[in-house]
Order: sequence, then C-alpha cells, then structure tokens
Amino acid sequence: MAKDDGIKVETDEEQIAKIDFDKEDVKQAADMIAEKGFVTKNDFPDMHDRLWSQGFYEKIEDEFHHRDNEDPYIFCERFDFIGGAIESIIFDMDQVKTREKALHILGEALDLKVQDKPNETYKMVTY
Repeated sequence: MAKDDGIKVETDEEQIAKIDFDKEDVKQAADMIAEKGFVTKNDFPDMHDRLWSQGFYEKIEDEFHHRDNEDPYIFCERFDFIGGAIESIIFDMDQVKTREKALHILGEALDLKVQDKPNETYKMVTY
C-alpha cells in the first residue's frame, strides 16, 4: 500500500486553470486558424509547453463557440520528430484534413524532420 506523505500533486487541469491566457492572443489565434488553418509555437512561443498549449486550445475552442456562424473542428495535437523534439499544433480539421497533414505542416513550420513511417525504427548511421 502506498504511503500518503501529505504532498499534493496537481492535476493537469489544476495547473492549466492557473495559467492566465491573454484574451487578445486567443482572439488572434482563432483568427489565424480561421485564415490559415493552424497555429504553432512560431505564432505563440509559449506553445512549447504542453500544458500551456492544451489550455490555449481550450480557450480558442471557447472563442469559436462564441462567434456567429463559426464552428470549426479545432484539435490540439503533439507530435514526435526525429531527434527527440515533441511539439504542438492547434489546427482546424476542416482545413487540415488529417493528423498526418498536421504533422507535416508542423514539421515544415518548425524545420523539424518527420519520420514518414512512424511504426518503423528510425535508423541512424554513426561512424
């Protein structure tokens, strides 16, 4: 049986709730997604943080729900890249039709190498 040492560990939701998202950034992100279909850390540098990205995504979704005649299918996804980088993209699946397309858009935007066959081990030659 695990010992209760009195240390409280915050959940992701509790940590996200403490983040203060700028309303203008949320509006700008929604506008950018409506225009080009996605945002990355190139647009909002704090997207390097997983929890910040998740909370930002939730705020963007809320922004779209409050707009008239706009109800895109917004999605937040984290992808692994060759070399170990893990990055986030928030995108509209009505414009970026597949997760694979989102992966490639994110890789191109951040100049990261995409493993085209993710179920195969990437073979690196060393000398």
